[in-house]
Amino acid sequence: MTRNNWKWSDANFSSLPSTENIFGITTTPQTNIYLHARVQDPDGSNKVVIASLAGKIVVVEYLRSFDNLIPSTKEIHFTYLPGDAELISLDVISKFNQGNGIVVGITFIKQKQESHLEDGDNACTQQYLNIYSSCEPGQESQLESIAQGCLTIDLDFVPYQLTHSYIIISEEQKEDVFLLGGSDKKVHLYKEGLQHRFREEDSDEFFPEFQELDSCIYWLDIEYYEADTRRLTAMGHQTGLVRLAIVDAVKTEVLRTLVSEHDSPITSVRIFNPVCNSLPPSFLKSDKIPTSQLNEVPTFNLLVVSALSPATVHRDVLNRQLSDCLVLPGSNSYDIPLCVCVMDVDFDGQNELLVGTYGQELLAYKFIENAEKSKLEKSTISEENGEDASKITSSPDDKRNRHKSNECKHSLNFDEDLIKSNLSRKTKSQENMFLDSQGSDQGTCLVNMYNNATTLREGAQPHWTPHYSLLWQRSFSCPVMGVDRLDIVGDGLDDLIVVTQKGVHIVQPDLLDVAQVCSERLQQIARLVQDTKQEEGDT
Repeated sequence: MTRNNWKWSDANFSSLPSTENIFGITTTPQTNIYLHARVQDPDGSNKVVIASLAGKIVVVEYLRSFDNLIPSTKEIHFTYLPGDAELISLDVISKFNQGNGIVVGITFIKQKQESHLEDGDNACTQQYLNIYSSCEPGQESQLESIAQGCLTIDLDFVPYQLTHSYIIISEEQKEDVFLLGGSDKKVHLYKEGLQHRFREEDSDEFFPEFQELDSCIYWLDIEYYEADTRRLTAMGHQTGLVRLAIVDAVKTEVLRTLVSEHDSPITSVRIFNPVCNSLPPSFLKSDKIPTSQLNEVPTFNLLVVSALSPATVHRDVLNRQLSDCLVLPGSNSYDIPLCVCVMDVDFDGQNELLVGTYGQELLAYKFIENAEKSKLEKSTISEENGEDASKITSSPDDKRNRHKSNECKHSLNFDEDLIKSNLSRKTKSQENMFLDSQGSDQGTCLVNMYNNATTLREGAQPHWTPHYSLLWQRSFSCPVMGVDRLDIVGDGLDDLIVVTQKGVHIVQPDLLDVAQVCSERLQQIARLVQDTKQEEGDT
């Protein structure tokens, strides 16, 4: 099973509920990049919460009916959300390990009433943070009950991204907190106190990397490592500045700060491990895992997405800082790139990068480390197309990186491709998003090679460098506002959650292909076990 055979198809689409304005005209609400969150339950009943700017909040999940799975979209009515409120951001903390269930945070803006305006008051809006938790014991995981228990906090700044992390209380105790970026160039921290009531506390005490910020933070990502004693904090600023702080989480001291500058506002940052690390099964004891692996410092990459420039990946930031940088070619060719997701889409143990754009495209990128791997991919695709590999290599239409669901043709004539991509764009239906690229030349995309791709010229030997290559791309009928991974079906496989401006797509891999991969790998394990027994018998 090769990576080019994988097909991801649309399993379900759920639209946001419509609303009526004062004239009785039905309008379709829209979402933004901050208005979705996933809820992970230990019992496997995972779900996605999506909110619209107009105040409608829905929960998408799969319900079991006997032996069938039924997709369900249900609207949840949260209290103390005014009808004229504009929702800005939403986040969910799952605190099942602490016995507190789910906590939901929602920020919104509402217009001030004229009676509340004072003389000389130019501000015409009010900002709030609503935090919802269950008021009834035993209902901590029921969103209907949680939506009734509200704590409202007045904000004197415009809110941006609402996310959560945790702080280290002791070696065995951690506490979840909300983090909220604002227009006042600060990151505000909200910590739970007595009777499950949250209140704002000084973020500098727990997160010293938030001191003396130069501009507003649009996106924040935090990753702990070395048994939660170290922390990586990535901050994407409005001015295009990216800060990466290495922090001693125990002493709350900033060990080092790395800075990178971009030409446009940062729309997303993501810290990720290039290898898909899965926890071992519960029946495997810790002594079965080598000690070197338990104490090994992970490799972290930093993905930076800005509004106008191509997305970039800084490799191994702990050892190389921000000096080793690769570009995701063509990631800025479809309007503004807005969101990212890190996921192993081809089940080879290596994480791929997915970028969602305002131009209605979802782009998947794979890291190509050596020339041998690239040659294997070329031969695989040539076999699928029934063509000779040498002909494809020398062909002017160069299709060696084509994927079955990919409409993108890699070309070296960038200006011509840019004109064609703008003229030949077509909008596809929301339900039918799987595309077969064989025999289809519609829709060309601009792929900027920059300094990390290989350009072939007549009579010149290519110089190979590791780079990211476009694996496939999918088109949607609306701008892609969010991408996430979640086992929402409950079959043990992570599904792809794609949130567009008008709804959410649940995208799944082909289960027959997954079954084939499982069978092949179980056979490999059986052969290894048999060889090990033979070696032990010989000794």
